[in-house]
Amino acid sequence: MARDKVLVSACLLGMNCRYDGRNKKNEKLLQMLRDKEIIPVCPEVEGGLPTPREPATREADRVITNFTRRDVTPFFRVGALKTFQKAKRFGIKKAFLKSKSPSCGENGITTELLQREGLDIEWF
Repeated sequence: MARDKVLVSACLLGMNCRYDGRNKKNEKLLQMLRDKEIIPVCPEVEGGLPTPREPATREADRVITNFTRRDVTPFFRVGALKTFQKAKRFGIKKAFLKSKSPSCGENGITTELLQREGLDIEWF
């Protein structure tokens, strides 16, 4: 029998893709998902941003870097679209995403698109 597929923020899986070059590995989440097929995603990297990178914050419909005030919204939008396309390709209905992220967080660019397309999301 095929296992359910779920999207998971790559940083929660222990991949060093966060803005600071680190991860937020979550052992509790990994245990919770041990019977699922995990599809890792990092919308910021998939959108073309490097690791490490300047931290950024969502400001209304834009994403602006914290120090140089550069508008990086296009990278976030591309990453969100690629993440959604991956979910669609694998028939995924559930995502486990990194909270407080300008892409994957509760008010993130990727979250916005995934929710609009009907995915159920939990944050860690």
